[in-house]
Amino acid sequence: MDLIFEPEVGKPFMIEVWYFDTILEIKEKIKKYQDIPVSKQTLIFNGQTLSDDADIEKCLLLDRSHVQLRIADDSSKNRPVKTEEFSPKPSGVKFHVNVKTPSAKIRTLEMDANDTVSKLKERIQEIESVPMNNRLVVRLLGKELQDNQMLVDCGISEISEIDISLRPLPVPVPVKGIGNNNNGGRGVSRKLRVMVQSMCGKKKIPMEVNPSDKVGELRKELQKLNQREQLLPLPSEGYFFICGQNVMDDDKSFRWHQVAQGDTIEIFRGFVTAGAS
Repeated sequence: MDLIFEPEVGKPFMIEVWYFDTILEIKEKIKKYQDIPVSKQTLIFNGQTLSDDADIEKCLLLDRSHVQLRIADDSSKNRPVKTEEFSPKPSGVKFHVNVKTPSAKIRTLEMDANDTVSKLKERIQEIESVPMNNRLVVRLLGKELQDNQMLVDCGISEISEIDISLRPLPVPVPVKGIGNNNNGGRGVSRKLRVMVQSMCGKKKIPMEVNPSDKVGELRKELQKLNQREQLLPLPSEGYFFICGQNVMDDDKSFRWHQVAQGDTIEIFRGFVTAGAS
């Protein structure tokens, strides 16, 4: 995914980041490509200063989100960073908007002119069974709106019609350079011992898999274990696996994904959309 950074001075720039990067890792990429010291960077999104130990999911950063970049100079080292960029507009102005939800229903919501797009998403979640904010996309006249924008600044007014959709999850990327085993596929493959990590990395359990087995077999084994002992919590709304920052295809083998002895396979909430044939 890409993030767009807006410095106080100079032109905006875009940097590609991983879905599990921390804010500190993002700052290190800015240092690499823009030569801005990490210690002088302050990243702000939705009016909030992002802490180094937070990750993309926790900060609700989306593909092509706009992040403010404050760069400290020597004269501002001891000066606190002001996190509000715009002067607040008068509050209390209410209006109604028509929202076309992912289920194709039309909902009418009363909003405040100073509410943000993020607040609108929260209201939608209250009335519709939809995933977390980082998968919701809000569009007005075909243009995607950013979470930190105020509704009044987006041109939304009384009886505006807003489209809500779900952002697709990343499509599995085939790993290049996969070759046959030295034994040409003959004989019994030695089992791989891997660690399966729950959402947010709160728990890990060891599992043994055959290199030639499909990834879907791991899903079946985890479900069997959970029925007996509840060793690892599994998202009820669906999940997929990631290894080495690559999304895993249930119909491909662990060998195809180049899973090695001792690798960690992470569980991620959601569904993987089918790639183009």
